[in-house]
Amino acid sequence: MSNPAKSTDTLFEVKPTRVQTLETAISLTGGDRNKAYGPPYDNLSDCANLWNTYINTKAACIEATADGSYRVVLRAEDVAWMMTLVKMTRSFQSGYHPDNYIDSAAYSAIAGECREIEESGGGH
Repeated sequence: MSNPAKSTDTLFEVKPTRVQTLETAISLTGGDRNKAYGPPYDNLSDCANLWNTYINTKAACIEATADGSYRVVLRAEDVAWMMTLVKMTRSFQSGYHPDNYIDSAAYSAIAGECREIEESGGGH
């Protein structure tokens, strides 16, 4: 005997979460976000320029290794500051999007909190 619930389930199959997520991402990056912020390559290139400047300017990010080479070591505070730069590059495009400024303020406050934790000996 067949299970009636099973036959109903197949009539109204729900897409897996991964498919729903990818469809939403395609819709946003090819639609509203692309219109608001321009092509991703341009926006990410602007962001990369700011991140390179940040990393190369903040000497504390660059540490010598035992073999005499150098490596970049980012801390939680650095990531928060770099996220403000992501929001900044989004504001380079035309149109006013308040969330960029709100998110940037939030990341700035988070950077301060991360610094406080690191200075007090907390964190990782």
